[in-house]
Amino acid sequence: MALPSVVDTSTEQSALARLDHAIEVVQAVLAGVDPECVSGEDAGLILERFVKLARPVAAGQLAFARRVETCMTWKQEGHRSAADWLAQKTKTSVGEAISALKTAKRLPDLPATADALRRGTLSVPQVHEIAAAASVDPASEADLIEMAGYLSLKGLQYRARLIKAAATDEAERNAAIRKGRFLRHWLDPEGAFHLHTRMTPDAGAEVLAAVRARASFVAQEAVLAGTAEEGASAYESDALVALVTGDVRYDTFHGLTGGRRRTPGVVYHVSLEALRRGQLEPGELCEVPGVGPVPLKVIENVVGDAMGKLVITNGVDVTTACHLGRTVPAHVETALEARDRTCVVPGCDVTLSLEIDHWQVPFSKGGPTALWNLARLCRFHHQLKTYEGYELRGGPGHWEWVPPPPPGEPPVPPPEDGP
Repeated sequence: MALPSVVDTSTEQSALARLDHAIEVVQAVLAGVDPECVSGEDAGLILERFVKLARPVAAGQLAFARRVETCMTWKQEGHRSAADWLAQKTKTSVGEAISALKTAKRLPDLPATADALRRGTLSVPQVHEIAAAASVDPASEADLIEMAGYLSLKGLQYRARLIKAAATDEAERNAAIRKGRFLRHWLDPEGAFHLHTRMTPDAGAEVLAAVRARASFVAQEAVLAGTAEEGASAYESDALVALVTGDVRYDTFHGLTGGRRRTPGVVYHVSLEALRRGQLEPGELCEVPGVGPVPLKVIENVVGDAMGKLVITNGVDVTTACHLGRTVPAHVETALEARDRTCVVPGCDVTLSLEIDHWQVPFSKGGPTALWNLARLCRFHHQLKTYEGYELRGGPGHWEWVPPPPPGEPPVPPPEDGP
């Protein structure tokens, strides 16, 4: 296996060149070794090396991400925050980026922890836990680093939690947790919906109590229906849905009795061809935007539902939008919400508090409030477009976000229309 020639590592050699060389070495190793041709014992040894390699790399990411935040580089590149910039660079979630930056800010005051990460004796999750606890009780840093050597991550988290609880006022800690409360959701690679929330322990206890109480009835219904027994967590999932949607039905497994309170505003997004055919084919849509795919049969069930909305699409644009209720439909808004489910700026995934922008012909110049002239932007990008000279170009399926030119240079002209 041929490796790249060794680069001069004198002090004059730039860090970028040395890092590029290290990347080439790792890539050469990966290209020259087939994991399927290595014994299990050797595979374990190689894995250990990669683990040890990843830890100092993570230390570098944290250190230089903190520097980018300090120098406001993220703002110069048009990002709303350092976390947003880091998430784009690392292709991770904003939540993960926030956690990384929080730890990065703590490490300068925790030199032993930072050194252990650089040497590869601590993992990034361990560093997150140690930094969070040692930042409120610096005297615990050495003990936590020692514990990390023999405790599991779960055990280390427990010890760190005890240290934080002992070092902070209970009321202050509860207030801090409440201030950081959130609810997030996402789809996994299999298309399953996940829900993640953060709240105070007392609020969480109330939620759990309500869910578990309702889950006992769900389990009883399953027994009466003669279905195969499932785990408690499965029944608790059903119970959560029932509680949130106001479902008061019984005999969940064999038909419906009773009713349910329907929440208004659910949008169903379906491809025109699939609706006509009655069957979905690859590439066609039948989904609830922001949640995920649903069976085409669901559309049949919601037609006539006064609380539902149906959006019919053809390709990337909206063909028809109709409310399924009796009131006069706000068809343009419904179509726009279905077409622009996130901020249309490439790379921006914001879904909350989106603003409607007259992006082709400004409203102040008589631009119509028509679907072709509207786009949804997050507040941050809407402000950049309105006040900072940024431009939105392209259209559905091929949006472009054009920054203003440097001072003294002419603006970049839009591309000429094709034939």
